[in-house]
Amino acid sequence: MEKTGGIENYDISFVSEKIGLQDVEGIAVNKTEDAVRKGLTNYPHSVKGFICAVCIKGRAELRINFQKRELTQGTLMVVLPGSMMEPIEVSEDLHIDTVFFSQDLVSGDSFSNNFILFQEIRQMPCILLNDDCFEIFRKHHLNISMHYYRDQSRSKKDILQYLLLALLSEIKDLYNDTTEQNNPYTRGKELTYVFFDLLYQYHKEERSVLFYADKMNLTSKYLTTIIRKQTGKSILSWINEAVIAQAKSLLKTTNLSVMEITDILHFTESSLFCRFFKRHTDMTPSVYRHS
Repeated sequence: MEKTGGIENYDISFVSEKIGLQDVEGIAVNKTEDAVRKGLTNYPHSVKGFICAVCIKGRAELRINFQKRELTQGTLMVVLPGSMMEPIEVSEDLHIDTVFFSQDLVSGDSFSNNFILFQEIRQMPCILLNDDCFEIFRKHHLNISMHYYRDQSRSKKDILQYLLLALLSEIKDLYNDTTEQNNPYTRGKELTYVFFDLLYQYHKEERSVLFYADKMNLTSKYLTTIIRKQTGKSILSWINEAVIAQAKSLLKTTNLSVMEITDILHFTESSLFCRFFKRHTDMTPSVYRHS
């Protein structure tokens, strides 16, 4: 596990060790049904790598980059490097077949530099698969898992890389087909996507609606109306949720003092940060850290 800028980054080696996987450089694959469920945290964390997961059974609700997503049987979840995840509710029978791999492992493929595809994945990280697609992605996982857990061989890593490229091609086709089937983006959807990208980038420094409106060359009133219409929540609620998620991660995964966290999140005084945190969580930062 690596800590960058105070945020816990789940890298491949940490995940492999946490849920008892083989040590294969740049990739981790679950072996048992409950391995992923047992490895989930109950606080926000940043993901250092790609995640491709298929929900086999059970249910999970989580936030990916501050937006709630639901996993049910047959759901494909694709998470990009640097995304923030926070499990909210997880069923006891949750079984997710997961491949977690580093960007370096697929750096030569067009997938890793496909900006348009990445935008689509950020806005739609979870897709409910039809029966045929579900079986295809299950078989991809089974094939990758088979080679991942085989006895060490000279070509093992090369084989896994080729299998990952096949998986990524499948993901590209799925997203292209899904985008074609959906209605064209409305102006409201487009602006909402831009806002969430900006929120992920600037939430530690900026909590002003005006800042995001200015970045998008819009009035605060217009942006506020669009976000509420598209999401059912106010833009200020989304900003506050992002700040709280960051604060929770810092409190749970670092030894930074409240004063240091106050500075990172650009509050002028620690008392203001503490009041803000308690207002949104009903706990002081100290109580939350030790809970």
